[in-house]
Amino acid sequence: MSTVNASVGTGACASPSTLAHMQLRHLDPKTFKCRAIELSWFQTVGESALGVESFSYQGEPHVVLAQPFAGRCLILTWDYGLQRFRPEEELSAPSVVSCKPLELGQRLFVLAARLWGGSQLWARPGPGLRLAPTQTLAPRRLLRPNDAELLWLDGQPCFVVADASKAGSTTLLCRDGPGFYPRQSLHAWHRDTDAEALELDGRPHLLLASASQRPVLFHWFGGRFERRTDIPEAEDVYATRHFRAGGDVFLCLTRYIGDSMVMRWDGSMFRLLQQLPSRGAHVFQPLLIARDQLAILGSDFAFSQVFHFEPDKGFLEPLQELGPPALVAPRAFAHITMSGRRFLFAACFKGPTQIYQLHELDLSA
Repeated sequence: MSTVNASVGTGACASPSTLAHMQLRHLDPKTFKCRAIELSWFQTVGESALGVESFSYQGEPHVVLAQPFAGRCLILTWDYGLQRFRPEEELSAPSVVSCKPLELGQRLFVLAARLWGGSQLWARPGPGLRLAPTQTLAPRRLLRPNDAELLWLDGQPCFVVADASKAGSTTLLCRDGPGFYPRQSLHAWHRDTDAEALELDGRPHLLLASASQRPVLFHWFGGRFERRTDIPEAEDVYATRHFRAGGDVFLCLTRYIGDSMVMRWDGSMFRLLQQLPSRGAHVFQPLLIARDQLAILGSDFAFSQVFHFEPDKGFLEPLQELGPPALVAPRAFAHITMSGRRFLFAACFKGPTQIYQLHELDLSA
């Protein structure tokens, strides 16, 4: 309209609601969004899985799945000939709940957290070699692990394993020589279900969710984690995940019963920002894919929902449902970029792992 000889009179917008009744002559073309994204199904990995992690080894992206019923950590790589993901190596890990990878130079470590038989550390000394078990991890402390996370403390890699048993305790394991050994026991007797490592105010922090109390925030001080605060109004939280946007730290809190929540750090406390209905949810996971900040709310009873974070509003907006095929009891999500293509992995506890591809759509005229 600004470049042709056309008269539009006093016409006004009918929708969307944010522009309703706005006069056409007052519109700014720069504010129009002519780009959209969508996720479509790409591939299925037959066995069910409790966890999925993406990692890079020697510059090549990989994915590892924790498959408790198959009793293994399955490492997938990209087949450039078939243009699909294929198995590269599997680690024997009966009753595994989490497979957490770590690349250190030419070495690759994988922590396999297991419900029975003891959690193990697998290591690959260098390229061309296979992973082999090298260490049993804290057998007297890790009795029923439920989650494992990687974090760096004082320049050293560490794992934190959340333990959900009454007799065990969440344990911080840090590298010492060839292996990883207990550095600190945390939160004993609280049956922790999830651990999340994050940085607040320039310092490492750790957030623990448990079956017995509200999530507790610890900060790294004097060579150990000390309790800082808990999160008010956050009962029955199963898991937490964080993301950063516009200089702020946001937290996604998963609740199986009730509404899952989005909170924002205000410098001293996480404050409630948004609530989303989530009956049957075990995972509410934020993912930054290229320039799009997404969050996926998985459900055991309904379609899993994908949300897109809108920086100008500071909220998550619905983007799409995942499926078909529908996800059956999703438990974790991860993304990976291969050959310029972006993929989303969805690990499902009662069904096969599904892989989706992200497409960018140009909606401009």
